[in-house]
Amino acid sequence: MRRWCPAVLVLSIGCGGTTADESSDAATDGAPGDAAVDTSVTDTGAADAQDGGGDSGSTDSGSPDSGSPDVGPDVPLTGCITDKSAGTHVFKCAGVTYDVTIPAACTTKACGLVLDVHGATMTGRMEDANTQMRALGDKYGYVVIQPTAPGSAPTTSWTPGIDDDKVHSVLVEAIAVLGVDAKRVHMTGFSQGGMMTSRFLCRFAELFASVAPAAGTGCSFFGLDTPSREVPVLYLHGTKDVLVAFTEGVKQRDAAVAAWKMSGPTTLSSDASHSRKQWTSAKGTVFEFVQHDYKAPPVTLQGHCYPGSTDKGGEPGQLFSFACTPPSAFVWGEEVMKFFVAHPRT
Repeated sequence: MRRWCPAVLVLSIGCGGTTADESSDAATDGAPGDAAVDTSVTDTGAADAQDGGGDSGSTDSGSPDSGSPDVGPDVPLTGCITDKSAGTHVFKCAGVTYDVTIPAACTTKACGLVLDVHGATMTGRMEDANTQMRALGDKYGYVVIQPTAPGSAPTTSWTPGIDDDKVHSVLVEAIAVLGVDAKRVHMTGFSQGGMMTSRFLCRFAELFASVAPAAGTGCSFFGLDTPSREVPVLYLHGTKDVLVAFTEGVKQRDAAVAAWKMSGPTTLSSDASHSRKQWTSAKGTVFEFVQHDYKAPPVTLQGHCYPGSTDKGGEPGQLFSFACTPPSAFVWGEEVMKFFVAHPRT
C-alpha cells in the first residue's frame, strides 16, 4: 500500500522512499550478490572524524584497551571492502556509498561496530555531522559505517525493498573482514535511517547487541514482522515532528512492550522539554523511549531534528541543518554511544 505524503514533503526526511511492497517490482540491478566494487577511495586523514564526542558520562568499557579479544582471523578482501587500514575509507558498491571509519586501535583488537544511517536528502557525512559517531567510535573502540543512499543529495532516499539487502550484505561482510567483536554490533539511524534500523531489528535481530532508531518506525512486532530475539532498544521521537508523527513512535513502543511483555515504565530523566522512560522484560531486556519538545528552524522539520547536534550545514547538496535549536538536555549521538557501550550482547 502506498503511503501518502503532503506535497511539501517531496524532499522530506521522513517520507522519502517506498514501502517494501511497492519496491518488490522495482529493478534490482546491482544487488549485492551481483555487484562488484565500483571504487575504493581512502581518506587516511582521520580529521574527517569530527571532534566533539565529549565526555558522555559512561565508562570506557567499550574501548579496545579494556580486555577486547585480538582482531579476528585475516579474511581476504574480495568484496565491497577493499582496505582495512586505520582511517576513513570510502567504498562504492551496488549504488550505495559507504564511509567506513576504522580507529587505529581496531587494527589489532576486535572492536565493536556501529552502523549509522542517514535520512532522506542526506549523506553519510551529514549524518556524522549530527551524531559525531566517527569521533565517538574512535573514543570508545568501534568501527563506524555510514552509508549514503543512491543518488546525490538532496535527492538521496532509501528504497526498503532494494537497499536494505544491499546494506545488510555490506554489514555482514564488514563484521567478517574487519575482525569485529560480534557481541558489540549495533545500529542507529535517523528518519529513513531510523526506519531502516527498525526494519533491521525485525529482520536481522540475531546480528545486533542493541539498536537506537530515531524518528523512524518499521517493525510492527506482529506476526512474522517480529524480531527473532529480544534486543535492547533506545528510541527517540520529537513530539512536534511534522514529518513522522509522534504517535507512530508511541505505537512502535507500545507494540514492543506488549510483544516482550515488559513492565514499567521507570522514568530515567525528565524536565519541561523531554522525558526518558524505560520498560524492562523478564529477561532484563530494556526499551528506552526518549521524547522531546525541541524544534529546528526549517518549517519542514520542526521536531524532526537531532537534539544536541552542532550541525552547521554546508555539506554539498545539504538543504538545511538538521540540528534542534539549543539548548538541549542531552546530545543524541552521545546518548546512543553510551547505550551501545552499556549493552553488549551477553
